[in-house]
Amino acid sequence: MLYNFFMHEDFVWVIARFVVTLLITLIIAKTIRLRWGKFEKDTIHRKFTKNVLSVAVAFAGAILAFSWFPQFTDFAMALLAGSGFVALAIGLAAQESLSNAFNGLFISISKPFEVGDRIHLVNANITGFVEDITIRHTVIRTFVNSRIIIPNTIISKDLIENSNFVNPQASGFIDVIISYGNDVEKACQIVADVIGNHAEFVDTRTPEQQLTDPKVPVFVRMLGIYGIELRSNMWTEEISTNFRACSEVRKGILRDFAKHNIQISSVKIIDVLQNNPIKSDFSMDFQTNFQSKTDME
Repeated sequence: MLYNFFMHEDFVWVIARFVVTLLITLIIAKTIRLRWGKFEKDTIHRKFTKNVLSVAVAFAGAILAFSWFPQFTDFAMALLAGSGFVALAIGLAAQESLSNAFNGLFISISKPFEVGDRIHLVNANITGFVEDITIRHTVIRTFVNSRIIIPNTIISKDLIENSNFVNPQASGFIDVIISYGNDVEKACQIVADVIGNHAEFVDTRTPEQQLTDPKVPVFVRMLGIYGIELRSNMWTEEISTNFRACSEVRKGILRDFAKHNIQISSVKIIDVLQNNPIKSDFSMDFQTNFQSKTDME
């Protein structure tokens, strides 16, 4: 039977229809992806819908292409005859895949994050930026530019910390320890000026707070054994720029402290241990080991 089919003159037309159907399917799937790629900002809805439509078109096109073969029709009829058993087998085999697909749909609807958001999966201890979401998985780009492929089921069950949810503004601590004897008020003023004058600083005060509260509050966090600990916050529009902005602020504080003779606290642990009249076991062992190493050198 199969031999007669291949030798039949209609075989050429069946192959032609098969190839044309596959080509049309590829063109439609490619068009969908290109159409969605023109959006400047891909939202999670568009990403998920694009991937669902691509898979649906590919599946429908493959079924239509193979339907040109009479043998495929016979095979499909045989499957339908045992549809109960086949459905059960497919359901068991595709249970995880279906779970990922439904969870991907729920993520798209509930929108716990968007494409481009910085998220942290608490239980999995994964941090990165959402890059894509498909029927099966979500793609997270880490800080070292690697990609983590996470099934949608895992993401749905995990606790999600989203730095961009509702309000994308981010804050980073600016901690400084100055030596005792410095002008604390001057040091606080320098920290406030450097932070407040930074180009990317965001004033988060309400109009009412602007009438009474300082632009950049600086607090004496602790009077510690190493010095006076000062703390303030550097606010930026997005968390992606906060780390760099905090680094620039710290450099500016060091520069202005040097201009005004504000001393950053520095502790020499050997001097502290040698001048400490209370000798603990740890301090004695540390001094002994350090002295032995010095003698050897």
